[in-house]
Amino acid sequence: MDRTSANRDRILDAAERLFSTRGYADVTVSQVCQASGFPVGSIYHHFTNKYGLLAAVFERSSGLFFASLPAVDDLPGDPLDRLGAFYDAAAHVIGDRVLFMRLMFLLQLQEDKDGTIAPLVREARRRVRTELIAVIEPVARSCGVPEPEELALELAELTMSFTAGLVVFTDAEAVGIPAGIRRLRQLVLATIREAAGREGTARENDTREGAAAGSPTPHRR
Repeated sequence: MDRTSANRDRILDAAERLFSTRGYADVTVSQVCQASGFPVGSIYHHFTNKYGLLAAVFERSSGLFFASLPAVDDLPGDPLDRLGAFYDAAAHVIGDRVLFMRLMFLLQLQEDKDGTIAPLVREARRRVRTELIAVIEPVARSCGVPEPEELALELAELTMSFTAGLVVFTDAEAVGIPAGIRRLRQLVLATIREAAGREGTARENDTREGAAAGSPTPHRR
């Protein structure tokens, strides 16, 4: 890595730490300069302005995050095995990239006055949601859930909300990210099985009602 790239990464590291703990609006370029040890001129040379700096933080961090997640199609086993392996791997990736996760979720709570932040957050959320649906939907389908795509979307949103609470609003170090994600995986599986069980019960009731309707009325003596 050349000196220019190393300096750029050093600035990005400092900005990511500040943005993920204070939010975008409450961080100034001067604070990033102080945290990184570089003058204001260096910040503007590399990133033009604070939004350019945020965009660069997102581009680098999201790239590292998604590159670290396993591809669903590459996971071995049946759909249930792949779901378990994906959530386990995601727990480690989230732990390694917790600053990016905090930043992404914190920006959702912040007013976007000039419309520059929302597209970044939407794209990151879309990519996370797509990965989750790809691993959840096959399990729901294999369990016999009547509308697996709909349930997969619901559980993908639940997963993102749960993860936001884990990395932003709770003491993740006390709870433990792997333990929290493991509980989340159990909740996802329990919801799928409950939905499949309701459908199975409904089919059984329909069968019984149909049989009863078709039964001859017994003759009274």
